[in-house]
Amino acid sequence: MTTWLETCQKQLARLEKTSVLADKLITLGNKTGVDISPDLLRRLNIEQPRLHRQLERLHANRFEVAVIGLEKAGKSALLNAWLGQEILPSARERCTFTSTEIWSAQTEQDQLLYIQYYSKEEISKLQLQRSDALLGILGERERKEIQEDFDDTEKHLSQILVFCKQKAGFSQHFTDIGEISEQLQSAVFKNRAQSLAIKRIQLKTVRLRSDRDIIFHDVPGFNSGILMHAEQATERLKSCDAIIYAKEMKQPSITGPEKEMLVIADSEDPSVKVSDKVFVVLTQADAMDDQIDFKETYTKHRSYWPSVPERRLIPVCARAHLVEFGIPSEDTLRRAKSADDKAKMKKLGINDGMLALKESINYYIDHERSGVLERRCDALVSGIRQIANEMLHKLEPVYGVLDETEIQEDDLLGRDFNQWWGREWQRIKKDFDAWYAEVIQGRKEADALGSEHHELAALHSAYDEKIEFLLSNLTTAQPDELKRIYTAGGTISMPDPREGNYKIREELFREIQKKFETELTDQLAQALQALIDQIALKTQNLLWETEEVRKTLLHSDTDESLEQARIRHGFQVLFLRFSRVAVEAFIAKPLHARERLLHERAAEIKTLEAFYQGSDTAKHEGGLTNYLRYGLWTKLTQSGAGSSRTKATEKTPVAKNQVIQDIVNAVTAEAATPVKKVIEEPEKTLSNEPDNFEAVIAEINGDLAALQDYLKNSVFYAAGFITYCNQELERIRNRFKEMEDNDRQWIGIIRTAVKYEKNPNIPYNIAHSRRDFRTRREIAVALKEIREVCTNVF
Repeated sequence: MTTWLETCQKQLARLEKTSVLADKLITLGNKTGVDISPDLLRRLNIEQPRLHRQLERLHANRFEVAVIGLEKAGKSALLNAWLGQEILPSARERCTFTSTEIWSAQTEQDQLLYIQYYSKEEISKLQLQRSDALLGILGERERKEIQEDFDDTEKHLSQILVFCKQKAGFSQHFTDIGEISEQLQSAVFKNRAQSLAIKRIQLKTVRLRSDRDIIFHDVPGFNSGILMHAEQATERLKSCDAIIYAKEMKQPSITGPEKEMLVIADSEDPSVKVSDKVFVVLTQADAMDDQIDFKETYTKHRSYWPSVPERRLIPVCARAHLVEFGIPSEDTLRRAKSADDKAKMKKLGINDGMLALKESINYYIDHERSGVLERRCDALVSGIRQIANEMLHKLEPVYGVLDETEIQEDDLLGRDFNQWWGREWQRIKKDFDAWYAEVIQGRKEADALGSEHHELAALHSAYDEKIEFLLSNLTTAQPDELKRIYTAGGTISMPDPREGNYKIREELFREIQKKFETELTDQLAQALQALIDQIALKTQNLLWETEEVRKTLLHSDTDESLEQARIRHGFQVLFLRFSRVAVEAFIAKPLHARERLLHERAAEIKTLEAFYQGSDTAKHEGGLTNYLRYGLWTKLTQSGAGSSRTKATEKTPVAKNQVIQDIVNAVTAEAATPVKKVIEEPEKTLSNEPDNFEAVIAEINGDLAALQDYLKNSVFYAAGFITYCNQELERIRNRFKEMEDNDRQWIGIIRTAVKYEKNPNIPYNIAHSRRDFRTRREIAVALKEIREVCTNVF
């Protein structure tokens, strides 16, 4: 007689070859789905997972037994009786919330208790499923239990989540199984928060046969009302080699959930009947009134299982076995009286049934399971073989013969395609340049007055809005904060206006500088990125909406955040170059203390004057220095190169190179001659140094307003934002054209899209016989390989 090990080795070799065949069939089905009936593909997608599950069990050399049944049918008590000690909770209260696995250990040193907890997300999912279940149709007991679980989870949620954080779970080695009794009872039953957090319990013990890799799965009942519990039970049924079906003796009928369990077990093994691998354990057998009642009830159970051998339809009284041979829990002792149980079983003419159950399962393991395995593997191999033959019969007449003289793949898209693409590319470039000039490209001298293109107006608006937002939301500029800073360090009744002015400006200067360094440039970068995206979308549109175009053009196959950071940094450098000077000039020092700054920053201040493009240009072109010195906007009479300006020329924007030359001349003149400026409007008097809080605040508010004006109408242009934008946009524009003119990248993308029919928008037709040349060749090769595998395996 063939041993179990020999059977496993033989079937493992067969299934591995069959698995290779199944994988080839799946690949072939994906390529030729239109040529294969949906029913055939459906059968293949059912058989392949079955095959893989059986292969996994054979590789692991495991024998898995699913202990199933309705809740409170006595599954846990039955396993406790098998182990000879009440280790799994089986109290009258509901205590099985998850799957418990009992593994055979080879030695006492291998014995282990492992507890795995749900994640936080899984706890939320369970709560949602409980909530959904409560809205459905449930029995009174199920509804009560689910409501209790839901309420207790909400009540103990914080404690449950503590367990959920233990990603590695809990593990404890033991020598005697009694060492973990208290820990397991507490985890699964006594500690409500912990029991609700447990996902899986694994117990390795020598109390199972140590000469076999045996696993008993105590799964949640199908009638728990919780989808996750039903899914766990279903998964165990699909992976099991045998079933212990715990059924209350006094309930001979089969309920809906029980039928569902048996249908799942039957569907996983079409070639192996449930009756070939099931052990029907009639629990709580001592609940019968007398022998007549017992025999009649047993006969009713027998009528539901006519094909199950009598040795696998076993009445059991697990509680009595625990009381007599094991170490029962206090609850079991309270519910059982040994003398009464013995008398009751003697009256019924039965024993506790555990010895008969163990002998029946051992007999199955030693003699019957090899035959069951052979029938299961025969069916798997036969199913895949049948599918393979049907696919070969269907596909070989179409793809089986490939003419070796056919055109080679390299010639599929040859001279005709290249000529077509050459014409198309010239048209695409022309259309792209015309669109770019009309929609994106700015005029020359892009940073001069009014020269930015209307498509870049959004960038200027975004900049202005951000400036206004930052300056209007300064913490330091709030009335209470101004008052606090002004009076700090002095007497409340007689604060020093000069000291208060300095303190307020110091705080304002620090806050503005910090905000400008961290908060301004993101909005500018976003505006520029929107224009870059507009170019990318246009190129993709010109290339018939081919998906790879945008990614290739913008290097988006790498980290896009690096490119965005580069753009932000560019804006930041340009902005800070002149904004720091403006903030320092207007805010850092009070009016009476700016003379040194005016001397040290003369060139930068004149640059800001020259680039000012606000609505009152005449006032600001010569008056910034005067404002910073005297607090007055007054146009100065300039000497040297600037004295020849007329009113007519003041109204005309000056070219940037001339502006820069004027600045150089003016700075040179100032360096050579002491600065003497004549006020053109002598009727204006110099303002006095502020001598109270209100005057200080008025001076500061005036400076803040002037700063905002210059940031918007001078710094923006002096920094060269529009030029920078145009340079970046030109870079993208040139890259689009150079990628084809220099590197021939677009023709490669379009060729691939045409060849594999990735984009039906491309107006180039290719004959079917050429278009699917590679597919046909691959299918022909695959069919040849499948035929060879079928010959070798079968």
